[in-house]
Amino acid sequence: MKYSGLYFISNPSTNLEASVNVVNTLVQGLESSFPTASRQAPWSLQYRLFRDTVPPGHTPSLDAEGKPAPFAHTLQHMLNISSIDPTRTYICIQPPAGTSNICAIPLRQQDAYALLVRHQFAALWQPRHAEGVNNGIAYGTGLCTVQIGELRSSREGPQSGITPSPGVLVCISTAVGDDSSDDTGDKMNGAVENGDDTLDFDYAQSIIRDCWGKIKDGRDLGRSEVREVMMAKDNVHGIKEKEATVRMWCDALRLRG
Repeated sequence: MKYSGLYFISNPSTNLEASVNVVNTLVQGLESSFPTASRQAPWSLQYRLFRDTVPPGHTPSLDAEGKPAPFAHTLQHMLNISSIDPTRTYICIQPPAGTSNICAIPLRQQDAYALLVRHQFAALWQPRHAEGVNNGIAYGTGLCTVQIGELRSSREGPQSGITPSPGVLVCISTAVGDDSSDDTGDKMNGAVENGDDTLDFDYAQSIIRDCWGKIKDGRDLGRSEVREVMMAKDNVHGIKEKEATVRMWCDALRLRG
C-alpha cells in the first residue's frame, strides 16, 4: 500500500506571494537534496468545510470551573484531489469523537451538492472555508513521491474570488509492504502482520520525515509554523486505502475547524 504524511506550512502574512516563495524554496531544497528526482504530472485539489449548527434549545454543560463548555461540532468535508481520484469528490462526516464516515460522489456533482448544503440545509450546516491548489508540483525521488502546492482560499457567493493563501501543502508518500496484499492483518506496535510480510508503519514514517528533513534543511521558511499529519497505521487497500488518505487530508485542511 501507499503510505503518506502531510505537512502544512502556515503563511503568517496570508499573502499569496509569500506562499509562492515558500513553494519555490522547498522545490529548490528538493532538487538540491535529490538531484535525480523526476518531475511528475501536476496535481490539483478542491476543498470545502462545513460545520454543524448548534441545535435550538441546546443547554451547554458546565466545565470544572462552572463555565459553559464549548459545543462539540461535527464537521463535513468535501474533498477532490486529482492524485487520489480526479473524477470523484469525497464527502467526509467527522463527528467530535469516533471514526469519520466517507462516501464519494461524481466530481461533476460537487458544486451542486455544495450549494444544496449551503442553502437548503443552512439550518443544519454552516460554511467555514474553501481552499484549492491549482497546478501543484510533484516529484518522484525513488523512495518517495513529493507533492507541493500553495493553498489558495476562495470566497463563494456574490463576492466570489480568490483571496490570500493560508499556507503551503507538502504531501510525501512511500510504498509499504506489498500493494497486491489483501485487507487482512492484525495491528501491533505500529506494524501490521500481513501474510509473510510485516508492514512497518513506523519505518514508513521515518522515511517520510527524513525526506521532509532533507527538503527543508538549510531553507529559510520565515515565521511559518509547520504542522505534521500522518495517515493512520491501518493495513488497508483499494477503496479503504483511498479513504485513509482522505482522512489525513481532511485532518490537515480543517485548519480552524
